[in-house]
Amino acid sequence: MERKFRISEVKEITTQDGKKFNAYKTIAKNGKKMDVRFTRECKNVPTQPCMIICNEEDANVDTTRQYPILWIKNVIRTEVYEKKSNLSDYFDEEIANVLSR
Repeated sequence: MERKFRISEVKEITTQDGKKFNAYKTIAKNGKKMDVRFTRECKNVPTQPCMIICNEEDANVDTTRQYPILWIKNVIRTEVYEKKSNLSDYFDEEIANVLSR
């Protein structure tokens, strides 16, 4: 069974010894952010926020730490995540157009 995960943040981090890596975050169903990590063998690792699709057996949540981490072994494909504006639900069209710029 395929699962979709929204990668909400991709941040490049540099360690003290100069090594660079990307840190990823997703949103859990309780609305809290959760770290995401990819195994070394994982292909199609995203470089920007998106939706990733993977098999359920290729995803695992590590709860042995203080904060849980979502581990991904393999990404089948990525999809562009489009944030939809809900401004028109709360404001007139003219104001919503100005605020969305």
